[in-house]
Amino acid sequence: MNKFASLLISLILILITGCSSNDFEIKLITPKSFTPDQSTPIQMKILDRDGKPVEGAKVSADLDMQGMSHGDISMNMQETGNGVYVGQAKFEMEGDYTAAITIDYKGEKWLGEKRFSIVYNKAQ
Repeated sequence: MNKFASLLISLILILITGCSSNDFEIKLITPKSFTPDQSTPIQMKILDRDGKPVEGAKVSADLDMQGMSHGDISMNMQETGNGVYVGQAKFEMEGDYTAAITIDYKGEKWLGEKRFSIVYNKAQ
């Protein structure tokens, strides 16, 4: 499936979920730089609409470099406690990325996205 079709499907699903898109607050924590050929930790803090940590959810993210079509970086996030979920990504290029996030919590799915930038680690 090409990138446009994936984006279109994601947008449709977001529109279908309607008001449930406000169920979670996601704080995406990424390092400012990465080292090629090494895993880079990506962390999310997920809170419910009352500001309480979301625990026991299945969380995944697809990282896509904006303007490029060299494939997504897919991650299944592991829960570490207190609403924090961590995954590992291997970046090949520095630039601007979009994290398409899926949260499956208590039988309901939520889709959202966060954007971030990352550069090569110059201190190698």
